[in-house]
Amino acid sequence: MRFKLLLLFTLFLGSFASQAQEYLQMIDAGTYKVQDIIDSAESYFANRDKGRGTGYKQFKRWEYNALRMVKENGYLPTTQERLNELEHWNAYLNNTAANRAVLPDNWQELGPVEWNATSGWNPGVGRITGLAIDEGDINHMIIGANTGGVWRTTDGGQTWTPLSDYFSNLSVYSVAIDPTNSDTYFFGSTSGMIFKSTDAGATWNLLGTIGNSIVNKILINPSNTNMMFATAENVGIYRSTDGGVNWSQPVSDNRGYDIEFKPGDLSVVYASGSGFHKSTDGGATFTTIGGFSSGAKMIGVSADDPNVVYVLEALNNRFGGFYTSSNSGGSFTKLNHGSLNFFGYSTSGNDNNGQAPRDMGIAVNPNNVDEVHIAGLLTWRSTNGGVNFTCTSDWIPGNAASQNIGYCHSDVDDLQFYGTTLFAITDGGIYKAENTGTVNANYYEDLTTGLGIRQFYKIGISQTADVIVSGGSQDNGTSFYKAATGWKDWLGADGMESFIDKDNINLFYGTSQNGQMYRSGNGGNSYTGLNEPGNGSGNWVTPFEQDPVTTNVIYVGYNRVYKSTTNGGSWTSISQDFLSNLNNLKISPSNNQVMYVSRGPFLYKTEDAGATDWVQKTFPGGTVNSIAIHPTNPNKIALAINGNSRVVVSEDGGDTWIDYKKNLPNFSAFAVVWDNNGEDGLYLGMDYGIYYIDNTFTDWQPYSNLLPNVYINELEINNVTNMLYAGTYGRGLWVSPLVEGTAGVEDRISENSIAIYPNPATSEFTIALPKTLKAEVRVFDITGKLLIYEADALIANKHTVDVSSLSAGTYFVRLNTEEGSATKKLLIN
Repeated sequence: MRFKLLLLFTLFLGSFASQAQEYLQMIDAGTYKVQDIIDSAESYFANRDKGRGTGYKQFKRWEYNALRMVKENGYLPTTQERLNELEHWNAYLNNTAANRAVLPDNWQELGPVEWNATSGWNPGVGRITGLAIDEGDINHMIIGANTGGVWRTTDGGQTWTPLSDYFSNLSVYSVAIDPTNSDTYFFGSTSGMIFKSTDAGATWNLLGTIGNSIVNKILINPSNTNMMFATAENVGIYRSTDGGVNWSQPVSDNRGYDIEFKPGDLSVVYASGSGFHKSTDGGATFTTIGGFSSGAKMIGVSADDPNVVYVLEALNNRFGGFYTSSNSGGSFTKLNHGSLNFFGYSTSGNDNNGQAPRDMGIAVNPNNVDEVHIAGLLTWRSTNGGVNFTCTSDWIPGNAASQNIGYCHSDVDDLQFYGTTLFAITDGGIYKAENTGTVNANYYEDLTTGLGIRQFYKIGISQTADVIVSGGSQDNGTSFYKAATGWKDWLGADGMESFIDKDNINLFYGTSQNGQMYRSGNGGNSYTGLNEPGNGSGNWVTPFEQDPVTTNVIYVGYNRVYKSTTNGGSWTSISQDFLSNLNNLKISPSNNQVMYVSRGPFLYKTEDAGATDWVQKTFPGGTVNSIAIHPTNPNKIALAINGNSRVVVSEDGGDTWIDYKKNLPNFSAFAVVWDNNGEDGLYLGMDYGIYYIDNTFTDWQPYSNLLPNVYINELEINNVTNMLYAGTYGRGLWVSPLVEGTAGVEDRISENSIAIYPNPATSEFTIALPKTLKAEVRVFDITGKLLIYEADALIANKHTVDVSSLSAGTYFVRLNTEEGSATKKLLIN
């Protein structure tokens, strides 16, 4: 069984189906304005519960990201627009490389790559959305990590390697390995797009599309790999007979969830959407089997008895039913589980929570048809063919231990068996149960260590030599990093804005979704919840800041700005009512009486710390994604916006603006930060890359050496160590030296210090370096399309690259090393 659902949605069926499907299908379609989708969703949720398991949280995640990326025409950029722009940008970088300054950008990954709970209640590494295991080798697996890309292990999860860092930050929801060629991989993304790699993930190309929705599952016929099946969440079930280039819909169903072969008989195919369907001619045609309701369905089969088929069904977001067939899916019997709900948080099945079909899975032991495992937020096991289920995991480690059951991160996207080993794919990582017959506290083993896939919303850092970084992330709470001790988790839920007290490095502050605030006074070992002022509810990511000058003063932005002089013990309003919640709040580090806030396209300023009403400033258009105030000039500000300018700068406190678009690519601008380096250094984080400009440059300089293509949600500078930190949405925390004059630049790699020969080349060329270096080698065509990629190539002065697969023409060879990057033109005859 396989099922993946976009993090942005939770699907609702049943009596509210038409209304719920409207906003979800509008998102999928890509032809609606963002505001129209928001209006539709808010209309749906207006008189409904917005709590856990209702889908409102998933909508708010989508809204947060969509509002930061929306174009000036009101629409989101399409996947193809992003891919095209990435190629154009690469072509620009290649053609201008010889004329660019040599900068010290050298990004290093800081993780987290494992979890280590202190007071965090749902620890995990990051969200896994797909798993595929090599038919002939259980140690060879690939996973999809949502916005973290595709990763591979060849040693059973002991080590992991990223495979799509420099292809695209496209969302990954399903993965597959060719059953006859273990170097051929597939991943399913948004907009029905399926990508294929024939070089074990080094490079990827679009294979085909299966309708405008996310790709839940890819299934390949092992006897004829040209025959493939795929399911698309909101549009149905698809079949290809030419290896995935072209697709048809042999099933009349407007949903696509699961698809399975009958064990031992590839002519029989089972498929599920809103209905259950069976084919006896290899998937060419299907018959719909009755006896079910219209809820989402997942399918379980076992080689132990191929005639048995199980169907797990949802009712809205909760458990709806469990069905069994003994005649190869010809007819089904619904088993009686009373009012039990196996999709919630209760280990006894006695709550009303659930996030189906987002969290919904089934797997059957191939050696024991009566051993059935199902999942929603937790995992469950039956030893009698689904008649009874008992819980095998809890989502809080301490609770799991006290009940003598396994710890498995909540929100289980999928379950699958390989042999008799069970794998659970969750919002916190991948978990393995080798002995499914004995349930105890060690039931699950976490295989996620080594995967740098954390989705940070915000980060905060200390201004100390031994830096402390605290970051809030999707699904995996808030964690802090110290070089000496690594990462520890100190808050749960969805972690948001966080910071370290400027005067006391043992005092941490953090938030979860909608502005719920916390404080730790002992370095993250425990926490206290803070009272929320006013209506106590902010935006999905709520502004939360510390006064840069005065001790014990913090601020939070809801529909007003509130100030606390007691570390959050009590609060006072220091602004007028802004009518809706704020997106950004920044206090000038050189004059704490000057502050700026934004909500949507509106910017406000106070010069007296809110003693009088804040003044609305003129603004050149777009929505403000990030505010940066110059370290020494409170009237010099930079804004990252979603308008055409991408970045604007004001030198008079927002009265007039300078367009800073310059040579920036048409990606989304998410984060800006000034550096007090004497040259007005300004760093920008986008959804592809980091960029730098100062008074010595007329254009932005790329500052992304060794950095993956991933959303850069926040940038922070440590002025003690002169390091730049980047919180990414999908690849964790990264750090690089700042631009500091030209010191040491002469020792870095440049176009003049490398050589490639022969040039022109025929079937291969050699790279020559002045010393031994580990490098990433890329070969692009003139359009900027990546054709060859070698990660971690050790160049011992010389390294040969095979280009026999390339036609005659002009190419560019780019090297990225810890001592810089360089690009050379290559001709192939």
